[in-house]
Amino acid sequence: MGKVLVLNASYEPLNITNWRRAVVLLIKGKAERIEHNGKYVYADFPLPTVI
Repeated sequence: MGKVLVLNASYEPLNITNWRRAVVLLIKGKAERIEHNGKYVYADFPLPTVI
């Protein structure tokens, strides 16, 4: 798996986090997936690369 780029509301880079933290942010509704790499964490949940 890998690292995920975190952007702010104006799409400026804020941070790089790990994929697990990114998935938690997505599930909690605190982030939205901008880009994914085609791999899946779960059957219907794409692994994010940019949130």
